[in-house]
This record gives sequence, C-alpha cells and structure tokens, in this order.
Amino acid sequence: MTSGTIGLAMLNASLLVAAAAWAWPRVKPFLQRRRSSVVHAGRRVTGLSEGKRAQPQKEDAAQVLAGRWAMSRVIGRGGMGRVWEGVDRKTGRRIAVKTVEVADVETRKVLRDIYLAEARALSGLKHPNVVEFFEAVPDGDALALVFAYVSGKTIQQILVQQKRLDWEASRAIFVAVARALTAAHAGNVVHRDLKPANIMIGDDGMVKVMDFGVARSLDPDPHAPTVGPARKDDPRRIQEARTSTLVGTPAYIPPEALSGLITPRGDLFSAGVCLYETLTGDLPFGSDGWSPSTDPIRKMVARTVPGVPPAVDILLDDLLQPAPERRLADAATLEKRLLSI
Repeated sequence: MTSGTIGLAMLNASLLVAAAAWAWPRVKPFLQRRRSSVVHAGRRVTGLSEGKRAQPQKEDAAQVLAGRWAMSRVIGRGGMGRVWEGVDRKTGRRIAVKTVEVADVETRKVLRDIYLAEARALSGLKHPNVVEFFEAVPDGDALALVFAYVSGKTIQQILVQQKRLDWEASRAIFVAVARALTAAHAGNVVHRDLKPANIMIGDDGMVKVMDFGVARSLDPDPHAPTVGPARKDDPRRIQEARTSTLVGTPAYIPPEALSGLITPRGDLFSAGVCLYETLTGDLPFGSDGWSPSTDPIRKMVARTVPGVPPAVDILLDDLLQPAPERRLADAATLEKRLLSI
C-alpha cells in the first residue's frame, strides 16, 4: 500500500461527513442524555448513545474553490489531508470538501490519482445509500472533492461507545449497505474497503456508504481507466479483475484479494465481517484478517449474543466463505436474506 493510500485511509477514518438524501431503511437515533433509540419498521430499538464530537477548528478566512465552493472551517484532519465544512455559493447548501495537505510533490501526485479514482467511481453512482458527490475541482496541483454535508456517526464510532448493536438495528443498517453495494456493482464498481469506519448513520438516521477512494472498475479494456464505473449497457463488463496492488484494511480484506483477485463478492465478504463485528463487538478473524489459521476462531453469534436468530449464523457463514464462488451470489441476495430473518 502506498503512503498516499495510507494517508487517505487516515483522513477518511476521521471523515464525519457524507451526504443528505432519502434512504430506506431508516435508522433514526434519538440522541438523549442517558439513552437513545433507533426507529426501524415502526419499532423502537434501544442501543445508540450520544458521545462527544470533535470541535471544528476555525480558519482565518474562507477559501473558495472554482468560484463556488466556499470552505470555512476544518472538521476532519488526517496525515495527508483535511475535510472542510463549507457552503455552495450557488445553492446555499452545506458542503464537505476533502483537500490534500502534503508538501511532497510525488505524494501529491499519488493522492491526486486516488481522488480522481474516487471522483470517477462516484460520478456514475447515484443512490440514496451512497455518499452524495458533487464535483472534483482543481486545488493548485492537487484535486479537492466536494460532497454534500451531513452530521452523523460512523458505525466504528458507535461501536467504540457501546461495544455492539442489537439485531434489529444491525439488520436495518446492512439492508441499506446491501442496497448501496447493489448499485455500485451494477455500475461495475467494487468498493474494496468496506468497513465500519466507512458506513455512516446521519443524525437524521440515514445510512450512507462512503469512501470510494480505492474502488476498482471491472473493465477488461487495458487502455480504460483503472477505476470508475463502466456503462451498464457495455457488453465488455466482466465479473472480476486482477491487480498487483493490495488495498483495504486487513481485518476486512477478502481472502482472494491477497492473490490480487477483485470481485463484487469480495465486498460481500467485507460486509460479513462488518455485520459480525456490529453484532458481537469483535472481529471474526482478528485484526490481521482471514487466514487458514484464523478461520476456526469465529464463534457462533446466535449462541453467544442474546436476541440474534440462529439464521444469522447461516447468513454469516455464507458471507464469510474463503472461496468467493461459495459466497452469496450478489448484494441483492444479501438484502433478501436480511429481510427474511
């Protein structure tokens, strides 16, 4: 993994902004002093609590990109960049802008390519459960990415506060995640870095999948861009690709990625790891991820976590199969399985 990719991962881990658009299912936290709840399908599910938020850092003056995107204060900071809150001068909408903040010329070039990859992936991906992307704009010799702004928490932050979520809340969240993946895969885009830090619940309860910075297009044309969505009607669309670069977070990387194979079912494996962690508070294969030696350590969730139906363990087993051909067929099947439990 390049230094630029590592730096971007650090930046996105602190990203508390995504998009504001309608989505179903709704997972709406009622944040209160001592308790909170999630509304799902007309039922109240307790479990999400309010934590302290990092205070934004005010800048001396607003910066304006492309004469339109005014950035007023830093709300996230990583090793290679910043996330700004701002406003669209044309519409008055609140925005979030990811910028590069590193001096090294070569690293800036790497980050420009990564940002361009994310822009390509998101420009063709419109879905209520995916971060809403507006534009990639020049920022000196780098790029800045402009998104809609929303305040919320990532699943990672929620798990830090309260260890795990109950089944009803988890199911609602991952139905939304499955729908986001269905849209991405239909556009020939594999996320490749799905994890709790990249799944957000907005303060309005809407679930968003974010950070497509290492997404990969399954386009067989060697002269085509290495990332970004292919046309849905393109007859050349394929179901897998290979790469010599391993990206992602070890605990969530599918086994086939270790040999360079990229497939939509890799995202399903990552979703299975996320679901397992959300329900138990633990990683199924440890922080280093899957290996033949770690495969046996995964426990049966329904036997150890109250309120989890036995069918969930069958679903997790189908998601966490080491061989991709033995996993669920696609994200739409994941959605159906979740709704059937």
